[in-house]
Amino acid sequence: MENNTQLRRSDRNKKKKNKSALRKTLNVVLWGVLILILAGIGAAGGKVLAIIKNTPPLSQDALTKIKQSSIVYVKNSDGSWSQAAILHGSDNRLWVSIDKIPENLQNAVVAIEDQRFYKNNLGIDPKRIIGALLVDLKAGGKPIEGASTITQQLVKNTMLTDEKTLTRKIQEAVLAWQLEQKYTKKQILEAYLNTIYLGGPHINAYGVQAAALQYFGKDVSQLDLAESAMIAGITNNPSMYSPDSNVEKATERQHLVLSEMLKQGFITQEQYNSAINEKLNFVFKNLNLSTYSHGYFIDQVINDATDALVKKLGITKSEALNKIYNGGLRIYSTMDPNIQTIMENAFKNPKLFPVDPTTKEAVQGAMVVIDWKTGEIKGIVGGRNTNDFKYVTRGISFADSKRQPGSSIKPLTVYGPALQSGLTAATVVDDVPTTFTLPGAKPYTPHNYESNYYHGLVTLREAITDSLNVPAVQVVNKIGINVSASYGKKFGLDITKNDMYLPALALGGLSQGITPIQEAAAYGAIANKGMYISPITFTKIEDSTGKILVNNKPEEHVVLSEQNAYILRSMMMDVVNHGTGTAARLSNMDVAGKTGTSENSGNIWFSGFTPYYVGTVWMGYPSSNRAVKNYGVPQVGGTFPAKMWKTVMTEIHQNLPAKRFTDKPSGIVYETVCKDSGDLPTNLCRQDPRGDRTYTEMFAVGTQPTNYCTVHVSAKINTLTGKLASEWTLPFLVKEKVFIDPPGRTARQNAYAADGKYVLPTEVDTENQIQPGDNQSGNTDQNGDTTNSDSSNTAPANGTEPGTTTDNGGQSNGSSSTDGQSTNSGMNGNQKSISGQTNSTPSQKGIGNIINSIIGN
Repeated sequence: MENNTQLRRSDRNKKKKNKSALRKTLNVVLWGVLILILAGIGAAGGKVLAIIKNTPPLSQDALTKIKQSSIVYVKNSDGSWSQAAILHGSDNRLWVSIDKIPENLQNAVVAIEDQRFYKNNLGIDPKRIIGALLVDLKAGGKPIEGASTITQQLVKNTMLTDEKTLTRKIQEAVLAWQLEQKYTKKQILEAYLNTIYLGGPHINAYGVQAAALQYFGKDVSQLDLAESAMIAGITNNPSMYSPDSNVEKATERQHLVLSEMLKQGFITQEQYNSAINEKLNFVFKNLNLSTYSHGYFIDQVINDATDALVKKLGITKSEALNKIYNGGLRIYSTMDPNIQTIMENAFKNPKLFPVDPTTKEAVQGAMVVIDWKTGEIKGIVGGRNTNDFKYVTRGISFADSKRQPGSSIKPLTVYGPALQSGLTAATVVDDVPTTFTLPGAKPYTPHNYESNYYHGLVTLREAITDSLNVPAVQVVNKIGINVSASYGKKFGLDITKNDMYLPALALGGLSQGITPIQEAAAYGAIANKGMYISPITFTKIEDSTGKILVNNKPEEHVVLSEQNAYILRSMMMDVVNHGTGTAARLSNMDVAGKTGTSENSGNIWFSGFTPYYVGTVWMGYPSSNRAVKNYGVPQVGGTFPAKMWKTVMTEIHQNLPAKRFTDKPSGIVYETVCKDSGDLPTNLCRQDPRGDRTYTEMFAVGTQPTNYCTVHVSAKINTLTGKLASEWTLPFLVKEKVFIDPPGRTARQNAYAADGKYVLPTEVDTENQIQPGDNQSGNTDQNGDTTNSDSSNTAPANGTEPGTTTDNGGQSNGSSSTDGQSTNSGMNGNQKSISGQTNSTPSQKGIGNIINSIIGN
C-alpha cells in the first residue's frame, strides 16, 4: 500500500513535472505568437502609413472638371435660350447646380444610398461597415451589402480607379475624410449627383440632368417625387434597375426608395401614396442624344467653335475637340430654329431640284441664310438626303465646300471693284468678240452664255443685268487683275496666286472655288452699305462654371463706299426685276441678287438679299462637274437655284412687314445720260434710229459725266447704197441720218454685234460708183477685200456670229475661241458698212422701189 502510495505520489510528481513543462512550452509559443502578431501589426501599420502617404492629394478639379457633355443653345422667338444639341464623347454628362436639383431627388438618393449622410462627417460610416460585415458573414462570406458612403462613392468615381484592393479602400477612406473636412454636404452631394452613372442598355447618361432628359425628356428641375425616386433607384445597379433595362424591377426599386423616404421622414404618407400610384411616362425610346436635329448647322458650330478655341486658348485641334465633347461647354449658337426648319423642309421637296434620268446620282444642293446686319448665320443646309447620299453627323457639308461660283462672282470681283475704281453704272463697254492677250498668259477669247450672241455697246448696269461675260472680262482687264483680286479678298473670298488671270476673276473660274457661306457673307456686305461682317454660327462659349472662354464678335471692315454699295445694289435689283434672276422675285420685298453658272453648267447658283436677310443657294453634283440638267436641258442659276431661294425666302418673310430698300445715302446724284456712251446726251442721242437712247442713272458725287456723247454722229448717206454720200452722189439720193460710232470696234467685231447695223458706214461713194447688180453676191471682209458670201460669213442683224444659233439667257464661263480682235485695234478705213439694208440695185428694184427707198429713209 505504502509502495502503492509512493507510486501514486511518484506518478503525481511526474504529472506535475509534465504540466510545468507543457506550461513553459505554451508560454513560449504564446509569446512567440504575440511577438509575431506585434511584428505583423507593425509591418502592416507601416504599410498602411505608406499607403496613406501615397494617397493622391484632394483635387477640386477632379471633382468638377470630369468629362461633361457640352450644350449648344439656340435663341427662341421670345428671347429665351433652349437646348439645340448635347455633345458628348464616351460619357453623356450634364452638370447642374444643386439648387436646380429638386429636394425630393436629393433626399431620395440620401435615403437609399447613405441615410446618415448629413449626420456623419467622417467620410466613412463605421456602423454601416460593421452592419454590412455581419450581413456578409450570415451569407457565408459573400458580399451582399455595400458600406460605401456617398462621399466614398464620389471619391471612387472621380479621383480613384475601380480596382478592389486594400490600397484603394484605404486611400478612398482617407480622401473621403479630407473631403468631408473641406466641403459642405451640399457641395459633396452636388458633385455626386452630377457624376453617378444612371444609364441603361441603350442609354448613356451620367448625372441626374442627363438621366432626366434621357428617361423623361425634361430638365431635372421639372422632375416630380415619383420620377426622382425612379432615378435615385438606378444607381445601385443600372443594368438591373434602369427602366430602359427592366421597367418592373425599376419600379420595385422605386417603391423601395419611396418606402425609405417615408421611413426616414423625407415625405409624408400622402406623398408616398400619390407617388406609388403615379404612372410614369418614359420618352427614352424616342430620344437619342448621341445625334441631334439640325445636324448641318450644329456641325458647323462644332467646326467654328473648334477653330475659335484653338485660336483663343492656344491649344491643338484635338484638345479643342476634347473640350467640346468632354468639357461641359455652353455654346450659344446664332441659329434661328424657324428659319432652319423652313430650309430643311424645302430641301426635302424633290420638285425644287432638277432631275436627270440618265444618271443614278441625284443633284445635290446647299443653302445659307444670314442676317446681313449682324453677320449671324440663321440657317444652314449642307445637302439633301437621297438614295446615293446620306448625311452623316460631322460628314460632308456642301455649305462649307468650295465650288466654282460662275457669274455669281461678278458683283464681288468685277462690278463692285469697278465702281470703287471710278467707273459708273453708266460706263459703256463693247460686247463684241474680243481676244485678250496679257503678259505670260495665252490669248483668251470669252463668250457670253448665248455662246455666239453679242449685244454691242452696253452699260455696266445692262451687263450685270443680263450677265454678259465679255463685258465682265473687259471691265477686269480695264481696272486690272490686282484690283479685282484685292476686292475679292476684302469680300472674304479665298483668292490665290493661281487665280490671277482674267477668266478666274471675271467669270468665276477660281482654282479652289468659294463656299456658299463665303458668298452669302460677301453679298451681305453689299446689303450692309459696303461693310463686310464675317459670318458667325455662335456668339460665345462658356465653360461649365459660366466663365466666358470665347466672346465671338465678328470682324468688320469696309469694302465699298456707301454710295457704291447703294449703286451696286440697284444694279443687282435689275438682275431680279428684269434680268437673269426674275425667278427669285418676291411679291412684298425688294430683292437684289445675281445668278451664277460655272462652265458647262457644273455648278449653278443664286445669291440674293432682302431688307432682312441674305441667302445663297448652290446646286450641283458631289463627285464631279457633270452638267446639271433637267430632263436633258442644261440648267442655269436663274432656274432651280432661284426657285429654291424664292421658296425659302417667301416663307421666311411671310410674317415680316413688307419692306423696300429706302436707305439712300447722301452723295448720290442723278443724271440723264446716253446709253451708248455713258456721257451727257446730245440731240443726236434722242434721234437714234432705235428711238431715244437717253435714260436717268445714279452716280456717286464726283463720278457723274461732264463730257457730251461723241458716239452718236450724223452723216449724209446714199440712201440707195448705204454708203457715205460724196460729191458723186446724186442729190436726190442724199439723206442725213444718225449713227453710232463705237470707238475701237473692228469691222469683224461690228459684223457680230447686235447694234452693228446702226454703225456709221465707212465706204464712200466714188466716181466709179458701183453699178446695180455688181455686188449682189459680194461681201467685204474686215480688210476690205471682196469675198464670196456664204452662210458662215454673213452678219445677221440679231448680233450672232455668222452661221450660228443662240440659246436663251443665263451665264457661263464659255471659253471656246473665235476670230475676234482686241478692242484696242483702230478703225479700219476699209471696214464694211452694215446698215441693215440689202444692197439691191435699181435693175432689181425698179424706179418705184428706188423712190420708196428714198422716201422710206
